[in-house]
Amino acid sequence: MVDRFDVKTLAPNDRAGAIREISWTVNGRIEIDFPSDPARIEAVTSSSDLGSLGMSAIRWNVLTLRRTVRPLTEDVEPHVFMVVQKSGISRVAQDGRQAEARPGDLLILENAKPYTVSFNGIVDSLVLRVPTELLALPPSVLSRITAVRLGSERPVADAAAAFFSRLVRNQSAVGENDAGLLERSSTELVRAVITSGLGRDDLAREPLHHTLHQRVMTYIGLHLADRDLSAERIAAEHHVSVRQLYLTFSQAGLSLSDVIRTQRLEECRKRLESPAYRFMTIEAIARQWGFASAAHFSRVFKTAYGASPRDWRRGGRREA
Repeated sequence: MVDRFDVKTLAPNDRAGAIREISWTVNGRIEIDFPSDPARIEAVTSSSDLGSLGMSAIRWNVLTLRRTVRPLTEDVEPHVFMVVQKSGISRVAQDGRQAEARPGDLLILENAKPYTVSFNGIVDSLVLRVPTELLALPPSVLSRITAVRLGSERPVADAAAAFFSRLVRNQSAVGENDAGLLERSSTELVRAVITSGLGRDDLAREPLHHTLHQRVMTYIGLHLADRDLSAERIAAEHHVSVRQLYLTFSQAGLSLSDVIRTQRLEECRKRLESPAYRFMTIEAIARQWGFASAAHFSRVFKTAYGASPRDWRRGGRREA
């Protein structure tokens, strides 16, 4: 379930308090500075859980977040935040370092240690919150990557930013079964971002390898309707060769083309059965989900379900 919040639904004098309360439930008690005019305070958030992980899209104009040496409360566990900057500028300080994040950059922060984050005007960010213990990385490793700008020129950071941007954008479509799979792959991808950011390719390679299949499956699900969805495009989006992409699916006992075709057929089947699409032609449904020809769609549909699309729509699925 996605929790959505827009501070403009509240009276101006209640906005700062509401933002503090929401932030404190995640970060523990932190200091927050706001614009001097309460009526100018803006904050729009959408948040959901991914198993033990949390993900949020945030657009706001708070001025500064500060965490002092005050310990976390018992109901807030230590987390690592991976922040994807979407718009605006953020300046971060932690562990004796400072960094400035611009659109496309990633940042890593730990909520259990002192930090300062300042914002320049309205800022859009995506935030993935991972319990520190799940990452299973030594504190000495984490303390070297906080407040370091990880830009899109780094292939792993660029791949992670694209993956989590799509994931947060479509968080309302993530079901319970998906959440368990995505929790593990997301954690592994954050670990890869951290270790590759420190130049530890030996530690980064394994998490990237293990998460490639799930990242590609998520990408396919989000782009099923694109007619140009090809192995070449998918490989380029994930910074791997076409050969490596095919090998990953082969090792899982799957064919990439079969996966795409099966998912497209399933979406078509749902529409053929739905009264909401009864006035939509079979050819239009097929083209909507990437099938270039009605004749080809009819053949592969009958092979998969034992009845033609027309018979299936008419109720022939019962005999099939």
